[in-house]
Amino acid sequence: MACYPTDPTEERGPQAITGWSNGGDVLILNVGTCHGDPEAEVVEDVTVTVTSTLRSPGDACEDTLQVALDTPLGDRAVIDGVTGDAPPGIEG
Repeated sequence: MACYPTDPTEERGPQAITGWSNGGDVLILNVGTCHGDPEAEVVEDVTVTVTSTLRSPGDACEDTLQVALDTPLGDRAVIDGVTGDAPPGIEG
């Protein structure tokens, strides 16, 4: 399935994290927004809220972003600021 922007009828807003991995002092995040220009706001407890434009085809085309942390993640939990839950991890 191709991943390309659709008509600009989508609204920008908070989007759930579809996966993440620990890069030490960087979080690698996936969101199903398909070139939605995602931006993340991080609270160092580590609650992450991603704002992006949701575009089709959604889960078939995820955006990935890297978010720098002030200190390595260590054993802190990652919480999705949209859902309030821990998002699924990314294998690899």
